[in-house]
Amino acid sequence: MTNLHQEFTAFLDSSRKFAEPALRFQNLSAKAAERFARHGYEVAGQYLTFGFDAVHSAFETHDVTALVQKNTDLAKSLYEFNTKTAQDVVKLATEVQGEFSQWFEQSAPEPVVRVAKAAKAA
Repeated sequence: MTNLHQEFTAFLDSSRKFAEPALRFQNLSAKAAERFARHGYEVAGQYLTFGFDAVHSAFETHDVTALVQKNTDLAKSLYEFNTKTAQDVVKLATEVQGEFSQWFEQSAPEPVVRVAKAAKAA
């Protein structure tokens, strides 16, 4: 007669072994989505601030030259923010891609990793 406890323990161990990569993938996906959402929230806040500042400058200044100068300064600061934001998105995407590549290399069976490395080298 077989030992039921040993069989059940072996079943649980193999289930954990096969479920661990999926759980790590889920955690990585959630973290990546949160990072991109936080970044989008920051960008939306900056655009909202730009809109308020543009409206405020329109009501605050009575001289057209001063209004044009203030709006030029606002547009320049928004341009600088957009440049920084684009760089941040590229950096964030590169980091997330690296994390997922690392996950794949750790989780995939050895033959799959060898094929992926060979395809990358070609």
